[in-house]
This record gives sequence, C-alpha cells and structure tokens, in this order.
Amino acid sequence: MFKLAVILVHALIFILVTIIGLAGKYNPAPPDPGATYGIWFSTFAIFNILVLVSAFIQLWFKKVWVFLISIIGLLILFIVTLQYIYPYVYDLF
Repeated sequence: MFKLAVILVHALIFILVTIIGLAGKYNPAPPDPGATYGIWFSTFAIFNILVLVSAFIQLWFKKVWVFLISIIGLLILFIVTLQYIYPYVYDLF
C-alpha cells in the first residue's frame, strides 16, 4: 500500500508540473517575440528529476515521515518556483 501511495502521489506531481511547464510554451496567448524558453523548460525538467529522485528515495527508506516531509518539501519548492513564473500566485492562497 505504501509503494502504491508513493508512486501515485509522485506521478500526480510529475504530471501536474509537466502540464504547467508546457503551458508556458503552448498557450493561446500571442507569443513574446524575443522569448526563449530554455530556462523555463530546464526549471521544470530539474523539478521533475527531483520528483523522481524523491520517489526512489522514499521507496528505498519506506518511512512515512520521509514521505510526508518529501511531499511537503516538493510542494513548497513548486510554489516558490511558480511565483517567479506567475508573480500573483500567492494571491491564490
């Protein structure tokens, strides 16, 4: 059951981050003529790598407190990263 929870939660975080990461490039708004998306994609690629590493570490240790700290840390890191992309993200909370 723990293994299923770890895989499910990390898969959901991975999919959410990927969708938000791709939304910056493929959105219906008119593109900025001088925009480069290298930093944008690399930020989300690094975050997704952290999600995968977190999942493997949690499956290795198999401790609930590691799971909770890791998930909370990933969500906080995601919100902090998101504030640089969408400056008004803190108004949503």
